[in-house]
Amino acid sequence: MNDHPFIGLNLDPSADTALFEQIYQALRHRIVAGQISAGNRLPPSRSFAEELGVSRTTVVTAYDQLIAEGFAHARPGSGIYVSDIGEVEIEASATCSPPHSQPPSLSYNMHPFQPGRPDMRQFPHRQWGQCLARVARTNPQALAIQSDPFGDMVLRSQIARYLGEWRAMQVTPEQIMITAGASDALEICIRTLAEPDDVIALEDPGYPVLRTLVQSLGMRTTWLDVDEHGAKLPTDSPPPRINVLTPSSQFPLGGAMPLARRRDFLNWSEKNACWIVEDDYDSEFRYAGRPIPALANFDGNPRTLYIGSFSKVFSDTLRLGFMVMPHDVIPKINSTLGRFGAKASLIAQRPLGVFMQDGGFYRHLRRMRRLYAERRRTLIRLLREHLTDERIQWQDHHSGMHLTMHLPLSCDDVKISTRAAAEGLTCPALSSYCAGTHKRPGLLLGFCGFTDIEMNSAMPVLSRFVFDELNDAP
Repeated sequence: MNDHPFIGLNLDPSADTALFEQIYQALRHRIVAGQISAGNRLPPSRSFAEELGVSRTTVVTAYDQLIAEGFAHARPGSGIYVSDIGEVEIEASATCSPPHSQPPSLSYNMHPFQPGRPDMRQFPHRQWGQCLARVARTNPQALAIQSDPFGDMVLRSQIARYLGEWRAMQVTPEQIMITAGASDALEICIRTLAEPDDVIALEDPGYPVLRTLVQSLGMRTTWLDVDEHGAKLPTDSPPPRINVLTPSSQFPLGGAMPLARRRDFLNWSEKNACWIVEDDYDSEFRYAGRPIPALANFDGNPRTLYIGSFSKVFSDTLRLGFMVMPHDVIPKINSTLGRFGAKASLIAQRPLGVFMQDGGFYRHLRRMRRLYAERRRTLIRLLREHLTDERIQWQDHHSGMHLTMHLPLSCDDVKISTRAAAEGLTCPALSSYCAGTHKRPGLLLGFCGFTDIEMNSAMPVLSRFVFDELNDAP
């Protein structure tokens, strides 16, 4: 056993494995091998980072990974300590693959480079279980009896606090409704604010699921062209009754709508007595600069409804989201619920409210933002190393959960996507998100759900298919 178990970590900045993962793997190996005993305090992140010659964020991310997997735990005001993993854990861990071996099988049926999905292997299972147990023990009726059609008031109060702190939105819990995700919220908006045969404007490219939903409700669709500044103002006459926008991070192209165009949309909606639905699906994942205020925050004449989801930032299995509505719309939404009923599951609402109240949700969100920032840098490095052809274009918007690769108009992105799927990769064709006649070829490459090792293994396979198509295209 080393007298100084934290000394002698040899990091290789030129290796494919990210620095935080090298630190994590080295500490994990020493914990499993018994070189660092249970109860030992890990070095303070700042001094350890200086000793290793890396950023403090790199060390913090490595520590967070150890905590997430149960190898360490935090003591508030004291530091990070090694957990007692027991003999069973040691035996199981001894068979784990070394850092440069083949990547482990992916949980939750995830395949590189599937976009828009969180890494559920990082889910705080223990802390979440504790919240569930506490609610079941102290207030079990909150898990089974819904006293308000808009959802659990504890969760709604915490969402109001969260929006105030993270999105600069001053709203009350009474303005918030818990939904079964973004699609459920959009359906409620359409049933409440539109009449049959009204026109609903959707971004092009945009979510195919929303396109199908709008058409299934008997509404007509029109398409909002998208440029580098997001959706353009509608030119239809009569104007669309509802405009669905993703201004903080346009899906799937990325990028934020500038303030001037946001104001143009708000003025246009007021002038034409139309509505804006702001889908803020992954605004939490911004990796540079300050968070961009929500479009709804600027609405002096409230004609904007705001949709958020926990699927990206917390869990894609809880099926919980929320909607924020102007005060004047609340009675209309309530009437819609009376006719069609609420779809959001109740059992997870109070535990999630408690999890936010205790700070666990914010700690998890900060940890995932750091981790995803590291993975985003890995994907960018891989793109620069493997896809260097000048005909391949992509832009880093410093936000979101994926990067969009653009290909020449002559390329068949569906063919590339299909070939990649046969090799166990998921990289959707950009053209499949386009509704109009103008198709934009490209690929969506997600990075949040995959480790450096997994992306390193997958990129050479994908690049081969891309270059095959570039060479075959006319």
